[in-house]
Order: sequence, then C-alpha cells, then structure tokens
Amino acid sequence: MKKVVVTLLVAVLAVFSFAAFEVTGGYAHTSVSSTDTAVASDVSFNGLSIGANYLYEDLGFVEGGALVLGGAFDYYFPVKATVEATSVEFTQMDITLNLGYRQSLNPFLPELPVDLFVEGLFNYSFGLGDAKLTSSSLAFGGGAGAAFVVQNLDVKVGADILFAKPTIVDDYKEDYKNSFKPKFKVFAGVEF
Repeated sequence: MKKVVVTLLVAVLAVFSFAAFEVTGGYAHTSVSSTDTAVASDVSFNGLSIGANYLYEDLGFVEGGALVLGGAFDYYFPVKATVEATSVEFTQMDITLNLGYRQSLNPFLPELPVDLFVEGLFNYSFGLGDAKLTSSSLAFGGGAGAAFVVQNLDVKVGADILFAKPTIVDDYKEDYKNSFKPKFKVFAGVEF
C-alpha cells in the first residue's frame, strides 16, 4: 500500500510540475449512520490524510483566485462496530479526487498580517480495503486557511468541512444510510 501511495504522489507531482502545487498532510474525520430499522451502531472514522493539489493561479478575472485540482489518500484507523449483535471491524481507506476554487482575502483586505484564504471544494472518493464500509463517496463543501512564509517555504494551514454522501458496500446496505454527513479535514502543507 505504501508503494501505491508514493507512486500516486510522484505521478501527481510530475504531471503538475509545470505550475504551483502543494503537498498537505493532516487529520480526517467522517461518519456513517445506521438505518432506523437496523440493529447497528453508528460508525465514526478518524485518520490521517495526505494529498497534493495543483493550483492554477493565473485565472485573469479575479485577483488572488486559484483553481484547485488534486487528490488525497485518507487512511482511517480500524473501527469496531456492532451489526445485528455481531462485532465487526471496519478498515476504511479512500483515494479522493478534488476540484475547487480558492480565493485569497488579501486583495480585499491588504492590511492582514498573513495571507488568509477561503475555498469551495467538490470531491469524489473511492473506498479501498477488504473490510471497508463505503465503496465511494461524493462530497462538497468549503474551508478556510492561512498561508505564510517559514524559512523560505510557503506554508499553508487550514480546515475543510464537507458534506459527504457515501455509497455503502452491498453487505451493509440494509444496516447503514446513504445520507449526507459532515466530513472534516485539518491540514498543513507546503506550496512549491
């Protein structure tokens, strides 16, 4: 699995090496609710996320705006749940494709001490692993963050809140809902 992640990261960096890109890492949280009729416990996933985004900043019509295109790998720590009086352990991993827009607030508020930004995101995730709960997920939402220079590196920190609609794997379709739930990410990264 490590080789797959490294290969994907190198491929993303190689494809977008002609323009600005960022590499991020952080914390991710998502959850899935049980159906009203099922005897199953709700599931909350907590894990780590690494990603790379291409930033196309020369849009021409809005100063400080950037198109965001990239992806991420989310690894969620194993979670035990009870489904119909049986203990089950879910091991969820996701590969996510991102598309969005990021706007710097500094052109509108030049007195800010750091570069603050807001962003809107749309993403699609593919579930991985033999004991996964969701096979895919569609999400949209937004976030905010700050960018500043540390030792000649463009560092970014931020958080995203997305509303994700998962597709439950066939084995648990009767037990869990395909309904929108919040998905949180807190990240830090470096822009090149």
